[in-house]
Amino acid sequence: MRSFKLALAFLLVFSSLANAKSPEAFKKRFELVRAADGQLVGIRDRSINNKFAIRPYVEFIKEQILNEQKLIKKNGLVSYEDQVRNLLGENAVNNLSDDESEYVNHVVESLKELAGLNVEAIFGNETFKKVTTSYEVKMNEALNLLDPHMVAVVDDSSYFYKRNVTYKAVTWGLDLAKRMFSDVPMLNTASYVIVQIEKKITEQRNFHQNMLLHYLENFKEEELGLTHDEVNHIWSSIYESRIPWFAFWESKKARANWYEYGAYAFYANYRGANQKLKANSARYTGILDRPNFAFQEVNLGGDKVIVNLFDNESLLQRRPAVAFNYNHPGQIARKRALLTLANLGLSFVPLNDFIKGNVEKFIKSYFEKQRITEGALYGYFESKKDKKGMDEVKAQYLNPFDFSL
Repeated sequence: MRSFKLALAFLLVFSSLANAKSPEAFKKRFELVRAADGQLVGIRDRSINNKFAIRPYVEFIKEQILNEQKLIKKNGLVSYEDQVRNLLGENAVNNLSDDESEYVNHVVESLKELAGLNVEAIFGNETFKKVTTSYEVKMNEALNLLDPHMVAVVDDSSYFYKRNVTYKAVTWGLDLAKRMFSDVPMLNTASYVIVQIEKKITEQRNFHQNMLLHYLENFKEEELGLTHDEVNHIWSSIYESRIPWFAFWESKKARANWYEYGAYAFYANYRGANQKLKANSARYTGILDRPNFAFQEVNLGGDKVIVNLFDNESLLQRRPAVAFNYNHPGQIARKRALLTLANLGLSFVPLNDFIKGNVEKFIKSYFEKQRITEGALYGYFESKKDKKGMDEVKAQYLNPFDFSL
């Protein structure tokens, strides 16, 4: 175990010293929760909202659809389609495979379906409002079982696993929507909102945990007011929170190895990131700074970008995803906004369930995991007091519940 600790310490110090800044931002964001005897209980993120309301997300989706409809009306379907295809990489510069081109066609068709969607009629419908309001009550009941501010709980090795209850609210909400709606556009939109809201709530905790991981990696324990053992337990709590509700065997493993569980997981991920960088280094004309365990600055095709060493670009593009483009700000956010809407529009496209399921996986593969890992990138910019970088990551995070970042 001693050799493992030394290897991990060397790896973290070697890769991170150049990026370490003042821990001021950490202390402003995170609160160390301690018992009367001084023992660490957990870590709270002061910026996370403690009350769930459905309205911000409903308004967010509604505004996105209306904006897209305005673009379609302004530019015409043909011009709009060309813009979408170019943004998704289907142009003279990129050679997409036949499979990729087919998926892009489905994305375009999904977005075009939204052009005729009567947004005001759906979101203004009284039954729609009743279903979403009832779901809000149910979700708040579930969230009352845990403190949403807590991003790590070190004195309970199954804290998050025992409180993995939001999926029950989703099941309840979807059943209610099926009972209440016979109109397909109304049912599809309500179901989409119900599923996405639960994901956004869970994503918020994971995003902020990845911020915390950046600070744990890049700053000395004493700078953060922590001990070595406390950091190990925080790592374990973070990775324990990511155990699926059905994986009881993994929860048992975490409890049995609470001191080492998170450290092993972090180190395994870090090693995988290093291997991915090495395997893809020929793609880049320059390897620059390493912000943290998950990200690497590189020169790519004439642009300075930050790539994600944890997540691929997409299902069919196995290279590291571009997480930040210094030369083209806003491009990633725009692409993700389109794909998010395409995921809704897909429900209106007449395809069999098998094909539709594959297209949905393709769409989500561009942003679902990447956005959450980028919490560590937000932490990097925050620790440097880089407001522009923070705003860019927040824009492409696309989570209206997390407005206090």
